[in-house]
Amino acid sequence: MSKRNIMRRQWVLLFLVLLFCTSTVAVGDPKPISMVVEPARDAQSQKTIQRVYGTDLSEIIYSAVTLLEYRKFVKEISENGSRFITTSGETRLENNHNAREYIKQKLVELSKGRIEVEEIGSYKNVVGKLPGYLPGNNPALAISAHYDSPEGSPGANCDGSGIAAVLELSRVMSQYRWPLDIYFIAFNGLFGFRFMQGSPEVAIEFRNRNLEFLIFYNVDTILVQNPESPSDERILMGYGTLGQSDYHRGQYWAELARTMSTNIGDDLIVPVPSGIFPFWTASDHYALFNRDFNAICAFESGFAVDSSFHRGNDTWSNPLIDYNLGVETTAVIGASMAHIMGRTYGEQTELKYDFIMGVRRQEVFYIPVTTPTTLNLTVRWFGGSSSFLLLDPSEGLVALQTYNHSSAWNQTNVFSPFVSTKGLYTLIVQKDHYDPVGYEMQITYQTDIDGNSVKDSQEYWIDQALFASDQDSDGLSDAEEILYGTDMLNSDSDGDTMPDKFEIDVGLDPNNPADGNQDADGDNLSNAQEYSRGLNLFSIDSDSDLMDDLWEVENGLDPLVDDSMLDLDGDGITNLQEYLNGTNPQIPEAMETTVIWIATPVLVIAGISAFVYVLKRRETWN
Repeated sequence: MSKRNIMRRQWVLLFLVLLFCTSTVAVGDPKPISMVVEPARDAQSQKTIQRVYGTDLSEIIYSAVTLLEYRKFVKEISENGSRFITTSGETRLENNHNAREYIKQKLVELSKGRIEVEEIGSYKNVVGKLPGYLPGNNPALAISAHYDSPEGSPGANCDGSGIAAVLELSRVMSQYRWPLDIYFIAFNGLFGFRFMQGSPEVAIEFRNRNLEFLIFYNVDTILVQNPESPSDERILMGYGTLGQSDYHRGQYWAELARTMSTNIGDDLIVPVPSGIFPFWTASDHYALFNRDFNAICAFESGFAVDSSFHRGNDTWSNPLIDYNLGVETTAVIGASMAHIMGRTYGEQTELKYDFIMGVRRQEVFYIPVTTPTTLNLTVRWFGGSSSFLLLDPSEGLVALQTYNHSSAWNQTNVFSPFVSTKGLYTLIVQKDHYDPVGYEMQITYQTDIDGNSVKDSQEYWIDQALFASDQDSDGLSDAEEILYGTDMLNSDSDGDTMPDKFEIDVGLDPNNPADGNQDADGDNLSNAQEYSRGLNLFSIDSDSDLMDDLWEVENGLDPLVDDSMLDLDGDGITNLQEYLNGTNPQIPEAMETTVIWIATPVLVIAGISAFVYVLKRRETWN
């Protein structure tokens, strides 16, 4: 080996000696906290469909219905041409057949396979079911329309408008998991030698299956409005006139539709009793209503001025058509379904609205009352004085409160009258000036939507005995485990070391193991680690002692006790000051100084010795 190579190796040896000596100086550095990290999971595989319980998604569902999709469905179904048939044997005719296959395909496609599709009856009615997650034989909800059309008419409005509502709602509602089944139905055979033949077949089959429906919405010809009608009466929502005892069978649902349209929508719907509703006995809902199913029908206000009604110019491009009417009808039906299925067991029904009243000096809200109850109105408002009026279904004054000031910081209990008459109550919010006023408003009250004299807060669509049992003793009843989709025999359904009840209480997902490794407060302690130590998942300083949880854990302090003024290492410097200085509370400052004074000479001596050694060797070689 050459002298040059030997010299090179000796210099390398010298560098390594110095590096080793330098690394020994950091004897006082804290040890890093032990972190449990699971392998990264595929984000797509963790994507789940939201399970709806205790969350009112009415506004979200309303906003999800789009004009673009709705109009596309009207166009596509009507481009099949006239789908007119006179007998069940003619269901094989091309246009009728193609329309039927189109609807079946769309129900599957739009729901990504979640809707189960079948044909019922000799008229080949298309019935799709989006299964609810609750076990047992529970009531369902439905939306329907007929897919055949009058002779010679492409039927864009009659009843492409209804089919578009069915399809668009199937797209929107299938993005969630609902507690109850939702049916999407396309009837056939409304016209012909014998009138309305398809829907009775479905009604009879549903009766044979012992199905119960909270409500059956039927949509028929809604796209032309009467320009002379009031703006809030563009869409007629017809219901049977059965009085207070049967209020829940139809009137409630028609008035709930108006509630949704006025409170969160475009305010276009008016409930109409069957005695003055056009064609009450001439649309498919009647076959259901006549067989004791709860049913209502949405129909246009402008049929009298609709020159294309049942004619060949009933095309999707007809200038008389106002597609916003179809969008509003569809969105309101979806919002009504979401509101009903979003309720929470043990809690009153709640309506919440945040809004700003600008130029207008009055806003109107509706409240459908189904049972004797106390109506609680709580409001926080800012920007000026306000008045609140409550009217009963006959427009009689129930309550009135006027305030000459804002209530910007605290919620004000405006009034809590007891009401007993079933029907639509009107809440009017007024201001006496043109300056904007913002409102956060909450209305709570008891409901009984099925009319069985048991308040909805005291029952759910599930065996009541399940609310009293808890097989895994985790603090969640077996009924709640079903509602949240957790395992009633396992206190930690997703295996992330955090119990189901804890996750629900703090707003995590008891069915998502990934949230155990997530860090809700960004303090570098995972949610599971915070839980195991009893820390606050949403605060980086659980004990509020001005020292971060992670730093306390790393340095042997207690993140649940205010130990900021203690002196763990007895060096006269508090733990908090050590935290602020970036020093180690476990090692006295004097000790760290000693280590430095000892380590520095060692480094110098080692360096000099190595250098002398190299020089001597070099002289030897020379």
